[in-house]
Amino acid sequence: MDFNEIFRRIKRYFELITHTYRRLFFIAVGLFLLIWIFGFRFFPSENYRSLADPIDECLHTHLSRMNREVQRLDTIIQHVPRFPEEDGLLPYVGNGYIGAVIVEESTIHIKVKNGRVLSLPLPFRPIVRVSVTDEDSRREAYASQYVHGMVQQVSCIQRDERDSIVIISKFYAHRTHPTIFEQDITVSNPSQKDAIVQFEQLGWTGDPPFASDIKKIQNGDEEVSYILSRGIIQSSKGLVGVAMAYKKVPGAMEVKAKSTLSFRVITAVNYAYLASKREFDTIQQSLLNKSEMELKRVLGFNTQNFQSLHDIAWGNLWTTGFSISPSKAINALNGDIINATIYYVLSQVRAPLYETGVPLVDISEANVVLTYADGCYGGHNTLQAKNLWSSFKSEREIVEVANLWLLTLQRLGCHNLLKAGASGVIQGMVLSFGGLKFSNYHLEFNSEPKDLHRDYHFRRIAYGNATHVNISVTVGSNNKAVILAALDRSDKEYFACDAGCLDTPVQLGPEKKQFPVKLTDPITSILYITSDRGHIEELRLSIHVKEVLEAPPHENHVMSMHKHGTGYGTMSTMFWISISLVIILFHIFLFHLVYTEYFGSQEKFRSRKESKGVRGSG
Repeated sequence: MDFNEIFRRIKRYFELITHTYRRLFFIAVGLFLLIWIFGFRFFPSENYRSLADPIDECLHTHLSRMNREVQRLDTIIQHVPRFPEEDGLLPYVGNGYIGAVIVEESTIHIKVKNGRVLSLPLPFRPIVRVSVTDEDSRREAYASQYVHGMVQQVSCIQRDERDSIVIISKFYAHRTHPTIFEQDITVSNPSQKDAIVQFEQLGWTGDPPFASDIKKIQNGDEEVSYILSRGIIQSSKGLVGVAMAYKKVPGAMEVKAKSTLSFRVITAVNYAYLASKREFDTIQQSLLNKSEMELKRVLGFNTQNFQSLHDIAWGNLWTTGFSISPSKAINALNGDIINATIYYVLSQVRAPLYETGVPLVDISEANVVLTYADGCYGGHNTLQAKNLWSSFKSEREIVEVANLWLLTLQRLGCHNLLKAGASGVIQGMVLSFGGLKFSNYHLEFNSEPKDLHRDYHFRRIAYGNATHVNISVTVGSNNKAVILAALDRSDKEYFACDAGCLDTPVQLGPEKKQFPVKLTDPITSILYITSDRGHIEELRLSIHVKEVLEAPPHENHVMSMHKHGTGYGTMSTMFWISISLVIILFHIFLFHLVYTEYFGSQEKFRSRKESKGVRGSG
């Protein structure tokens, strides 16, 4: 075999490979286009979980009823065990008088004398554990419903049938009756056979020991057994006398096939600060009477009506609020942590405007301080303060962060607002998110333009007796931020001007009015709002600046970090697949070009040589 024959065989081999790879390339391009068009819809996503198991389907069905709240970040779901993408935020309930993490072994916490937060544990576990005698497997999740001030525990229990028994427990520390901790249990048995449901009341830990008595009361047609307990707790700030009344639960109950059982577990807690142990002898009967009376009163309420009172109070607190556009940047603060933080802080503070039995004088004082909080908030915007935010994976983190928030608001001009309890705290927190400050008869937006690289919305900021202000910041496609301001309701005229107040004041109303974000030298507030037109005219004369310019657009890499998680735009999986295919295509054609040039020239040289040889022989 000569050298030319070897080259011809190699050439045929490479032509075969080239032809084969060309076909494979076009097939790959076709598949790529199909995947691009259909958006991987036929491929399972990373969040996909098979619901083939009936017990998983049961849990998914019940949790999906809260999907709208979850999407708004008003509710956070935590599965047991926790899914990898879940944050691990602790389920918690509190009303400023009592509070507890909703975990079976957790205890009720109260405040020490002059304390800001619920940091002192009582030796009592209020949660009742519910199980089914012949359960094979269980799926469970907790739903922290911030707007409702409640935690739901949803459990699906599989026996030897397809139908799952569903146990839903609703936990809350009541907003209008602050001494009450309640667990409402509903057991649904859709199966064809009866079920025995067991209740385990964890109760006292025994350290320190509390004295207890069992009593009974007639509640309608039902005779209810309850336990009265009393004792003394030692804290770092002194002694605390505690008296409790709580409903005794049965060991087990039967739930008939195709039926539902409902059961309430109510705990009433009262406490007082003592100068000495001897003092408890004189006040313990009074504390016991209060707890016993409140337990009896709550037993007389319809379950739904009593829960509705709590729900309405929390809903009223959340009428003031804040929202922020989501960010994919590393360690970015997002709406889930912000809402959780607001909820945990509010859970440490009482709400005199909604509690029963609050003197009219205290209610009047709370309403007065809410109308105008002069000096609040007097610091830099708290969205940048890392120590005010946490992942809240322990009760200690909840207490420490809440304490720091209340301290910050108190020291930076919001001390009067705190007198209004939870209603004032949420106003102060929302003001602090944007560096908004009530100052000398006007509200000023004291954020720097460079910090406005995400969309913000401040909802229903109280201004005066009957006025609520809405302020939004939106970043357009040109990366420039603008301010939108409107009145949710008002009892008089209000006016606004942007940084420097050089432009004519704009009258606010229900429709949003737009203001540019301006940069001044020296830096001043970017928006002013007041009900006094004369005052806003005087601001123009009293704000002394050298220069007022429209703020420049934010840099592309900053916006890209929020939108895509990188500074290089949307580098999705499809993008990298496209780049890879282009590179492969380029190398194939490059190889083909080199191959053609090399073997083609060899063929021409050989043909010329052969033709010369033929002519020479002729």
